Amino acid sequence: MSIHLFSDPTMQGLEYALNSLSLRQQVLSNNIANAQTPGYAAQDVSFESQLSNIFAGAATSGPGDAGTTTNSPDRTTRQDGNSVGMEAEMSKTTQTNILYDALSQLTADRLGILKAAING
Repeated sequence: MSIHLFSDPTMQGLEYALNSLSLRQQVLSNNIANAQTPGYAAQDVSFESQLSNIFAGAATSGPGDAGTTTNSPDRTTRQDGNSVGMEAEMSKTTQTNILYDALSQLTADRLGILKAAING
């Protein structure tokens, strides 16, 4: 049984999203590092459907929960069997960083509001 500081689905969703985006960044970095490795299959992190369930109150996440690492779909494999596309990886890395920064700021703002409410 996991203990949550907040039982609020929004805070649980933000925690889950930030953990999943952090994992995605690690996976994308690994993809980039293996761009020249023959036979390497690019991977990604899937978390959006679980995140929707959390925000809808249909699921919860525990501390440290994150998305699931999967092989990236819709990838063209080169002759050497590698499926890393550098442009796609760099684009996903940029998107992930922007989203992580935005959610971090949203989390900080939400905690600031809660702090203000507690302090009166």
